[in-house]
Amino acid sequence: MKRSPGSDAEVLARGDGVAADLLAWLAPLRFAEAATEQEREAAYRLRYRAVLDEGMEDPARFPDGIERDEFDPDAVQLLGWDEAGPIATCRLVFPSPRRSLPYEGVFGPASQAAGPMVEWGRVTVDPRLRGEGGRIFMGLAARGWLSMRSRGLTTAIGVTPERLVLLFRALGFPVIVLGAPRVHWGVERVPILCRGAAAVQALEHLWQSRHEPPAP
Repeated sequence: MKRSPGSDAEVLARGDGVAADLLAWLAPLRFAEAATEQEREAAYRLRYRAVLDEGMEDPARFPDGIERDEFDPDAVQLLGWDEAGPIATCRLVFPSPRRSLPYEGVFGPASQAAGPMVEWGRVTVDPRLRGEGGRIFMGLAARGWLSMRSRGLTTAIGVTPERLVLLFRALGFPVIVLGAPRVHWGVERVPILCRGAAAVQALEHLWQSRHEPPAP
């Protein structure tokens, strides 16, 4: 039976429950906000490895083996862990009156029509586990949703290669492409947006298809 839409509050609360179920199902993989400076540095080191692996920048720019920028001090760093240590990361940059979002430095001011937005970025998976990318993205998405909700926000924006738009849609995220591609980090990328109710539908899709998550 098709689930009735419900009120906005009911839909968002439903998303909280599905996100929690996904995180429990993914155990022993664990997903959480970085809680210490050591954990934040683990996220930056994973990002540095991605820069090297994908040839996005000259390694000489990162002599300390970490990749971070001016948005990181007040951003939320999400980490995925297996029994051996950190395996994945994602950064959430929340809106602030003191600065713009990273997105705006590439594509210009974001439309105010969408309301307050959280920018998702720096999604990185340990190269050894790229075959598990679908499951790991599930965990980052579920944890990121709960992090947004705990701060009263539900609309996400990001910048991604066009090929990943197909992955997001396969995972159930009906992302909206906001503009034409531009070169960023050495690759053509497009700006995308996903609203709260759509994100809940995506989380439900992930939960329903959890036994066979799409490969990235």
